[in-house]
Amino acid sequence: MPSEKKEAAIPEIVDQRIAKALAHPLRVRILATLSHRSISPVEFSREARVPLSDVAYHFRKLEEFECAEVTREVPVRGSTQHFYRGTTRPLLSDDAWKYLPISIRGGISGMIWQTLLERVAGAMEAGTFDVRDDRHFTWTPFTVDEAGWTELTGLLASTLEEATEIGVRSAERMAESGEEGINTTFALAGFESPKEPSKATQKAKKN
Repeated sequence: MPSEKKEAAIPEIVDQRIAKALAHPLRVRILATLSHRSISPVEFSREARVPLSDVAYHFRKLEEFECAEVTREVPVRGSTQHFYRGTTRPLLSDDAWKYLPISIRGGISGMIWQTLLERVAGAMEAGTFDVRDDRHFTWTPFTVDEAGWTELTGLLASTLEEATEIGVRSAERMAESGEEGINTTFALAGFESPKEPSKATQKAKKN
């Protein structure tokens, strides 16, 4: 059975269930999958190429933390496959995030980045990434002061909130009209980048 010893103590300001759910990188990956579809441990094990014993253990932990629940059971060759769905969005507030140990932050960020790359790669392979004329895909470097950093992160937070409301309104309209939805990946990122070496430093290295 996988060990939980590496999971650090988490301050009370953080929602204990979500924080513990996110404290292991495999659980972050599972939650990312459960956020957009139902899946069984067997299927996830096959897709992620992770031993079923590890996967099943972490599915049970997510159920224990009330972040996932069984939606249906399917008999398969004398056994039963349990299919899960996510029950909560695995998001932490900025106040909660700053109290998490760096080791946990790194694990969460790494797995979020990995799952985003998988979404991008899947869309590229399926030919859906560029199918729409108005699709958006950019990144922009800035050099800002502390006030500018606060403004940018505030803009990201408000944009995510507005995007979530758009998703809710869309779901309500589709429920009434029966319109087929457009599977969409919406990503936001804002992080401090390492300083680029000066031209003098680059020249010295070449010499």
